[in-house]
Amino acid sequence: MSRTRFGLYVLLSLTPAGALGQGSPSLDTLPFRSGQWAMQFGGGFTLGSIGVLKFTAPTRAWLLDIAVSGGHDKTTSHVTVPTDTTASSFESRATVSVRWGRRFYQARGSKIASFQTLGVLGGFNHAAGGSSGGGAGASNGWSAGVFGELGAGFFLAAKLSIGGAAAATFSYTRTITRSSVARSVSWSYQGSAPAVRFVATIYF
Repeated sequence: MSRTRFGLYVLLSLTPAGALGQGSPSLDTLPFRSGQWAMQFGGGFTLGSIGVLKFTAPTRAWLLDIAVSGGHDKTTSHVTVPTDTTASSFESRATVSVRWGRRFYQARGSKIASFQTLGVLGGFNHAAGGSSGGGAGASNGWSAGVFGELGAGFFLAAKLSIGGAAAATFSYTRTITRSSVARSVSWSYQGSAPAVRFVATIYF
């Protein structure tokens, strides 16, 4: 499928199904059923996710989406002037993000389904660092907010679809940082749009 054609189907997801006229496919052409499960795999520029879909009707489903990331860095430096000295430092970090929401589907042809998702999001992040010179610290934070998403999927097979989604988010974040000599609290509001990502879904 060309990028132009897929982009057209994503734009169609912005239009209410009733506004397309009598020539549009009826919603009962969607291949979903009440009680059906699906696994969703998403990937963006910075973070991938895995999700579960639980269909309550051919046109509606609940989504639970989870993303986990983390890393550990260590640096060792050798200084020869004025004396031979070795210094080291490290930094560890981990982030967990969760999205939960309601998804609505529309049929856009024999192999295309558009969707919209509305829901809430939350997350937890942890970071710690230190050096051989004695400095050390750690921070823990949490976030909560809302999101909206527009997307479409193309069915390569009866149980497999690929496509894309664009999301807008708004969240509040609060972080507490502690070191050997101080403690600080910070907070912020954040918004983003659009966050575009690739989505692949397997249906059971």
